[in-house]
Amino acid sequence: MSDNKNGSKYTFDSFAVTDANRTAFEKAKQFAENVDSKSLAIFGGTATGKTHLLYAVKNAIEQNSPDLHVILTTTADMVASLTNIISNGGTAEQFREKYLQADVLLVDDIQELVGKEAIQNELILIFNSFYESGKRFMMTSSQKEAGYGIQNRLVIREFWGDFAVITRAYIHTKFELDPEREEKRSALLKESERLYWNLAHDKEFSIESFKSYFKNVWTYFSQYIGLFDIDREDTKIICYLNRIDTVLHCKLLSNIEVWEQNACILFFKGLIYTLSSYDIIMYEEGFYGNGILFIPLPHHAGTSDCLEIEIDEFDNWFNRYCEGYKRTRTGKRISKIHWRLDL
Repeated sequence: MSDNKNGSKYTFDSFAVTDANRTAFEKAKQFAENVDSKSLAIFGGTATGKTHLLYAVKNAIEQNSPDLHVILTTTADMVASLTNIISNGGTAEQFREKYLQADVLLVDDIQELVGKEAIQNELILIFNSFYESGKRFMMTSSQKEAGYGIQNRLVIREFWGDFAVITRAYIHTKFELDPEREEKRSALLKESERLYWNLAHDKEFSIESFKSYFKNVWTYFSQYIGLFDIDREDTKIICYLNRIDTVLHCKLLSNIEVWEQNACILFFKGLIYTLSSYDIIMYEEGFYGNGILFIPLPHHAGTSDCLEIEIDEFDNWFNRYCEGYKRTRTGKRISKIHWRLDL
């Protein structure tokens, strides 16, 4: 979601205002229209419309004040930029200068800086420079409280001129028809229905078919949900994911081994966790869209850590957990009570 990515369709006019997001909408619009407005932080769970508002601000400023230089970036892009500059013999000062050229700085997904102290420090220096020079900055985060690996100065109210919290998920109305996306979604929906029916009726089911379906879901959402671009039709797939998850938890499958079923439960729960932004079951602090799968390790693993993997690592990790469950938990299926999502 870097500055050069097309976000032109995300405007204030296309934003669906609800009671849950009205305050954030009004403050974002004020920030965009009033050059004397205070810097702004918007907090809320994933898929609450934060990124839409960030792009709406950028588009409004560029339309109404074309002389102003606006930079919209994500923390992931900032991390990549700093890493690239340092690896090529540059300095942190050069990194900061890249963003200090902006008249208005918009930063998305502050929560992704959890545990990244160096880049947090750089961002604080950038924000301080903007504050001292009278320039404006705006950020979004899924965490409205400190204590989750983000330095207090980045999330406490005193660091920001104004802030707003969006309290519920936001499902956008349908965007323009994308035939390729419609075709892929239709195929995935049929595959979801078939897998659920097979599981529920103890019909044809194999680990290979599970892996194939898993990667198809992952690939689809990673491809099309990168700009908070959820379509209402996608929720039908989410419904099937919940149904499949329920069957995996509640039914002992006869055509795979118990340890294989445990691995299926672990990774499927991770998939739902990663897509939790618009899941029926809302998991705390879940997010999506950068191609990374987040596996919250269960309580019985003795840790609350989260495994992060990319799609080309899936088969290897799945097989490793199959072997682990085979050694340690033969004959006992994972129960929902074992899950702890306290990242």
